[in-house]
Amino acid sequence: MSKDSSGLFSGTSGAKSTSSGRSNAVIKKYSKQRVKDWAKSEQKRLTGRSKKDFNTACVVYDETTGKYYYGRNGAPFEKGYNKNSKLFGKNGLLEKKLPEGSLNIYKVGNCAEVDAINKALNDGAKLSNLHMTTIHVTKKGFGKNKPACENCETVFKGKVKQNYTGWIGEDDGK
Repeated sequence: MSKDSSGLFSGTSGAKSTSSGRSNAVIKKYSKQRVKDWAKSEQKRLTGRSKKDFNTACVVYDETTGKYYYGRNGAPFEKGYNKNSKLFGKNGLLEKKLPEGSLNIYKVGNCAEVDAINKALNDGAKLSNLHMTTIHVTKKGFGKNKPACENCETVFKGKVKQNYTGWIGEDDGK
């Protein structure tokens, strides 16, 4: 995983794959380790409320470019966040893809999956080429698979190539 000049993991990393097709097992294995490493780095980097509220991390792998995109819960609501109109709709409103009202206790768009996929879309990725892995980032459950919530399921299920940690109420992809 590449680091920027500050020593932190960059938002994207990875070179184009030299083989024409990585297997799902290989992608799943490396994605899980990458998101764990990135989450540890984020825990050290974050401060204040962002650090306190950080409980979920996601990595999205674009099989076309070989790039990885990282996301954390809460990031899409921070000042200056670059919301992709394909996901958030025009004028930054959650009107195109995300549900109008939350299907659970979390604010729509709060999720780590939304952050990681938003970054991938901003870089020109297509949903149909994305593989995602989401983990818990709590002391008690650090690194455990975390299925995507109902809001993310509504938006991404059947549209992303693979979700290795599953959808709420389904097998979590262990």
